[in-house]
Amino acid sequence: MKLAFRIFLFFFVVSFTHAQEPQIWNTYQAKQEQGVSSTNLRMDLIEKAPINGYDFLFYIKIKYRVTKESDFPIGNKLKKLYRIKDEIYDKMQSVSESYYVGSFMYDGSRFEYYYVKDASDIERHIDKLFRNKFRGEKYEVYVKSDPAWDLYVNFLYPNDEIRNFMSNRDTVIQLKNAGDDVVKPRKIEHYATFSTINEMNLFADAVEKLSYTVAYKKIIKNDKFPHEVKFYRDNSVTLDNTMKFTTELINLAKEMNGNYDGWETFVVKKKK
Repeated sequence: MKLAFRIFLFFFVVSFTHAQEPQIWNTYQAKQEQGVSSTNLRMDLIEKAPINGYDFLFYIKIKYRVTKESDFPIGNKLKKLYRIKDEIYDKMQSVSESYYVGSFMYDGSRFEYYYVKDASDIERHIDKLFRNKFRGEKYEVYVKSDPAWDLYVNFLYPNDEIRNFMSNRDTVIQLKNAGDDVVKPRKIEHYATFSTINEMNLFADAVEKLSYTVAYKKIIKNDKFPHEVKFYRDNSVTLDNTMKFTTELINLAKEMNGNYDGWETFVVKKKK
């Protein structure tokens, strides 16, 4: 049986609802000068940022010990950092109107980031929290003006390359969880959109030279990119392979001033 499985770029599947507001969260790691960093952030706020009135960035830096085994805290220390994160979140909800936008871990420090309306009395509450519940932890508190949400937009939020990796990673995980034999080639359909017919046609000619077959060209309801082309080719869906063909197609669409919109396939079950 073939199960339809469609995933578009920049669609993130980790979501939940808090305080009656839908939230979409995801995590990525990146190589840094002295190891690897891990960022967990609320993705959906990119559509709203900056949010008027939440002009102050309030953040807490918590120290942890890096070991030879891992760049990140492990075992009980990791559990404790999660507990501290939850306690900080609960405290922030009670003392200030705020948006929790994410965390960043790197080189022995974890940062918890909030955008707040009024930061004048938060530090006192956080100090009291650590004094009462986490007395042995080393931490520092910071406040800075950031009305443009520069830290969220230009530091926490991933660039195009990382977003493409995250999207493919999440898709391949879902396929594997559905029992897919990801190394087996199958038909994969792709979509790209363009502002002009000429750009769409140039792209279509280019992908045909890459052994893709164009399925259709049509006009869609999109003010910026109203011309859509659908095309397909057989491929496996390992993470390495999905990164290769999506990176190639993203760059090709950009050359024609267009937008690669993603790919879809069906689940191919492993033979027993």
